[in-house]
Amino acid sequence: MSDIVRIEGLNAGYGKFQTLFDVSVTIPRGGITSIVGPNGAGKSTLLKTIFGLTKVYSGRVFFEGREITRLPPHERAKLGMAYIPQLENVFRNLTVWENLRLAGYDLPPSVFSERIEEIYSLFPRIKERLGQKAATLSGGERQMLAMSIGLMRKPKILLFDEPTAGLSPKLAREVLDSIKALNRQGYTIILVEQNVRAALEIGDKGILVVNGRIAFEGKAGDLLARKDLAKMYLGLGE
Repeated sequence: MSDIVRIEGLNAGYGKFQTLFDVSVTIPRGGITSIVGPNGAGKSTLLKTIFGLTKVYSGRVFFEGREITRLPPHERAKLGMAYIPQLENVFRNLTVWENLRLAGYDLPPSVFSERIEEIYSLFPRIKERLGQKAATLSGGERQMLAMSIGLMRKPKILLFDEPTAGLSPKLAREVLDSIKALNRQGYTIILVEQNVRAALEIGDKGILVVNGRIAFEGKAGDLLARKDLAKMYLGLGE
């Protein structure tokens, strides 16, 4: 399996506050890569750096073999990246339909219709809620709408930042099941997730970030099996 994203010797952060230190990782094409670690470890910063939302002090980021280290986020989106943040990921004062229409505002009508049908088939509940304001949706439905917005431009890779935060276990499972369904349809996924066990169980690859550095990179199942790391950094007992 080839790599869709490659990071080499990355040092990055926010302004003068460095969060990532000498990070080198690869993201395989077609799989689910789960990024886990303690709170404040730099997981979301790594995800945001891939999408161009942080300051890179040194190192390089590649997407499909092309260096994108200095490319702004909107240019990365044009290349096929979709970033779905944890918060403020939908326009709450607009209806579900208006959110979707805005996301695909410049698509040809035939392409827009095709994407909408794909979204309806993935998320039937979204079709049922078209006239509702996004603010009235449940947490799980709002995440599904955020995913739908990300899918509108048919990206090559989806970057999820804590998609189950604040959701009940049932809704969290629904969201993770939706992410698995997207992966089965061929989308490459990067998942930053606090629910470590669930993230590693659905992931093909696991990356453990501790204090802004990579503490483990390999098969997700192998990371889950590492009881020393799981207990020390991930809050997983015996």
